[in-house]
Amino acid sequence: MPRALSIQEIEELGYYDFMAYLGVPFFNIGGAPSIDLLAERCRIDDGSHILDVGCGTGGNAKYLAEHFGCKVTGIDISELMIEQAQIRASELETEKKLDFHMGDAYSLEFPDGSFDAVLTIFVSQFLEIDRAFPEFMRVLRPGGYLGINEMYRLENVPTQDSEKADYAEKVYRELTELPFSIRSPETWEKGFIDSGFSEVSVEPFSEFLSAKTGLDMIKDLGGWINLFKLLWRTYSLALKSKKIRTRYSRMSKGKNVMLRDKKTSKYFGYVLGTGKKPSQA
Repeated sequence: MPRALSIQEIEELGYYDFMAYLGVPFFNIGGAPSIDLLAERCRIDDGSHILDVGCGTGGNAKYLAEHFGCKVTGIDISELMIEQAQIRASELETEKKLDFHMGDAYSLEFPDGSFDAVLTIFVSQFLEIDRAFPEFMRVLRPGGYLGINEMYRLENVPTQDSEKADYAEKVYRELTELPFSIRSPETWEKGFIDSGFSEVSVEPFSEFLSAKTGLDMIKDLGGWINLFKLLWRTYSLALKSKKIRTRYSRMSKGKNVMLRDKKTSKYFGYVLGTGKKPSQA
């Protein structure tokens, strides 16, 4: 459980610290199947050492360690996220394969060539590609992979719908106080290529709210009981604080544009992108 905080302290938490306090285990919208496919494309196996940038509370790192047998080092800028991730690791048989600590995506405290793969899941959309991707390249061994699971937005969206999409992005920029930017698949691909990656592949997926995906996510959350616990915790905090209710309301409006509105959600989806660090001559 997270350390006890007063309602006033909770109100002042940043977006990701707030999500950590709620106990949200992960943020990928493609569910476990998207992680499986990304790991396959990055050639992850039981001999791999992975860097999970923006690891959150460790849900995806846990999944990778359990299902692929790899070692995972997770970093995040949120202290509460790392606290939750360390608690999660201590409760698992895979504890020795997991290592979590605070870190900066733009200045990784690892030697060159430290990892077989670097993954970002619902994280690179908050980062400046031209700063982050070269740093990811640096800590990869030659022949290692960068893999991303991030949202996309189609280019050339009609003006009326584009204004609503811009509003949704603005909401998340203000809530997270980070440079949130939903890029097109073409822009994601260019980011890989401009950073020097080879064998670049960026595949868009548009149906991330299917019934099967929803059931998969509930399973990833730990089942219906854990989902209801999370919802009750969320509801309880909203009852206690107008500020938190306002935050929920804004989040809901932004999500509605990107995920639910029939007119605008068709312009959004997620990409699985991979690129390989060229081998040394």
